[in-house]
Order: sequence, then C-alpha cells, then structure tokens
Amino acid sequence: MSPSLLYLGCEALWRDTKYAVMTRNYARVGELSSSLREARGDERALRAWLYRLKCVEQEPMTLPALRNTAYHLLGYWKRRLPPEDRQRLAQKVLDDPAGVIAELGDRVRRDGPLYLATSYVFRAQPWNEAAFRHQGTLYQIAVDAEEALAASDPEKLRIRIHPVGQTSEKG
Repeated sequence: MSPSLLYLGCEALWRDTKYAVMTRNYARVGELSSSLREARGDERALRAWLYRLKCVEQEPMTLPALRNTAYHLLGYWKRRLPPEDRQRLAQKVLDDPAGVIAELGDRVRRDGPLYLATSYVFRAQPWNEAAFRHQGTLYQIAVDAEEALAASDPEKLRIRIHPVGQTSEKG
C-alpha cells in the first residue's frame, strides 16, 4: 500500500472523526493530530495511528467532553445564528450537550458548513471509512479493526483504499 495514499486516507478519517474523538476526551484530539503528522510516510506508524483511533472509538463519551464538543461546534455558527438561537443553544449545552450536537447536525445537513457534513459526531456509525480526493480521483479508505482490537495488534488492521470515481477537482 502506498504510504502517501494511506496518509491521505488517514487525514480524511481524521477530518471525519476529530469531533467524535473530542466527545471522548479533548486531550486525545491533540495526541492523535500530532501523531498523525509524525506518522506521515511510515506505513507502520500510520497503522498504529489507525489502531489508536479505533481504540479511542471504544472509549465512552463523557458529559464534560460532550459539553466541550458542543461549545466547539457552536463556534461554527457564531455569525450564522441569530443571537437568541446562539444563547438558547449555549444554555442547553449544560443540560443536554448531545441534543445540541444533534440539532447542529441537522443544521449541517441543511445549511453546511460542508467541512462538517461527513463528521462522525453527527452519525451513530462505526468510524470505518472516509472519502478523499487525490489527483482527480475520489478514493475511499475502509478500516476493519475488529480482529486487531480483539488481538491488541495494530498489524491485524484490515485497510482498504480504493478509487470510487473521478472528480473534476485536483486534490
């Protein structure tokens, strides 16, 4: 597998999982972000990074982390929402951060921003795949970590990167 294509796939998966990671533990965001950059060009390190991401997925969400994530996501709508909606949602974060995140997910699907449209924080699905563009082709990375997690062995990750279509953009 091409380490550069694997890195692009990992970047795409990170884009889609960053806020879902934040719902578990904010410190994990910094750890995973820096370790991904450090793993660039090293297939073994990228596999270890994917394994770590899948381990974090198994961690429970916490109320403080959900609140922090909801506040971060609200920042995307600072200038888009009327002040009364911003205030209502900011107050709701204390009692129902998951509800705020769900409401923001509805807004993302309806109004954007597109950057967040594929985020796993708005989807109750395993963090197994992400799409990305490279040299005019749309690719998908798919990660099966079941065996790796059961064996505590990153080498047992099954990773597939395949083209899913041509795009008009160069990436």
